Amino acid sequence: MEKFSKEEKHAQCIREIKATLTAAAICCIWHIGTAFILNGKGIYFLGMPAWFSVSTAGTIVLSIVSVIILVKKVFRDFDYEEEAAETSEGEN
Repeated sequence: MEKFSKEEKHAQCIREIKATLTAAAICCIWHIGTAFILNGKGIYFLGMPAWFSVSTAGTIVLSIVSVIILVKKVFRDFDYEEEAAETSEGEN
């Protein structure tokens, strides 16, 4: 577990929030974009309209890939409550 100062912990939390929101936005854009682009084309995939199949399956794949990337590249393991515990112990 990494040791961070209070400012570093806050900065890391903000970095994780921004990366997660970016990944969610990309998934939403893919889901809505492919649905609009492929809607009404008359193409079928796996017995369903292509817009539904590509939109849903693509979003699932994008979500899984996003989580893997976020866990490996962005998220860091640290105890956010550690500082509060140390302060409480020092007061007793």
